[in-house]
Amino acid sequence: MFTRAFCFCMAALVSFQTAQTPAAHVHAELLADVFAIQPGKPFWLGVRLSIDPGWHVYWKNPGDAGLPTRVNFTLPDGFTARLLQFPTPRRFVQPGNIVAFGYEDSVMLLAQITPPPNLPADFQGRFQAAVSWLVCSDVCILGKATPSLALPSSPSPASADRELFDDWISQLPVNWAGNPEVAAVHSTATPGDTNPSSRTCAVQITWTHPAPEPVDFLPEALTDYNLLNTAVKSSQNTTLIGFTLEPLAGKTPGPESLQAVVGYLDKNGKRRGIDISVALPAHDANNH
Repeated sequence: MFTRAFCFCMAALVSFQTAQTPAAHVHAELLADVFAIQPGKPFWLGVRLSIDPGWHVYWKNPGDAGLPTRVNFTLPDGFTARLLQFPTPRRFVQPGNIVAFGYEDSVMLLAQITPPPNLPADFQGRFQAAVSWLVCSDVCILGKATPSLALPSSPSPASADRELFDDWISQLPVNWAGNPEVAAVHSTATPGDTNPSSRTCAVQITWTHPAPEPVDFLPEALTDYNLLNTAVKSSQNTTLIGFTLEPLAGKTPGPESLQAVVGYLDKNGKRRGIDISVALPAHDANNH
């Protein structure tokens, strides 16, 4: 799972086409959570993708196949953008038992923008996002768009689309220690029984309430390992996640950590996620 070879295997399952228009099955727009910019005060930009029913786009780790959705911002001079943030994705099982991570219906990819401390009173800044995606159903279609918007400056700007931004920000994964629904997370990674260079991994999540169902394990991409045999099981207030990591051909893994998101629905049916990290000790060449 999660090797490049799987991306090429998808060609046997779907046909790739080039989008005839930027909006083929996906409409992209650039939004801000303010009507005007206050000098030096951070604000949010969001790229909202509206996706046709029956189609989906991909997370930053697409899974066994697919391509990540990408966003590159062009900002006025003196503005800076923090790392692009992805809401908690969903897990899809596609034909051929291909596992993918992504979004249906709509998603907003978010970045916090910091203006310079001084802006002229007549400032009118243009912001642009170069967005690319792969949208899939029976076939997969490459798409791209460059939505933009203009924002003036103001000493006391009013917020915009507050409810929309609050909804998507609440779907961003958070550290488990800051989540009142999670009491503890414990993880282990031990050498495999038959292959000491592999890792047998286990994550235990203790919830402060009965464990939600379902729980999705959504790992980020690894450089040296292939992730196999994922199993998720919940009972009472505990969720157990197990998986195996096998070194990729030609790789001798050093110390690394697996970053992952655990996705679930809260008691109100809202999508939520927690960030977890599993420390992976370096391969011991003496045990090979």
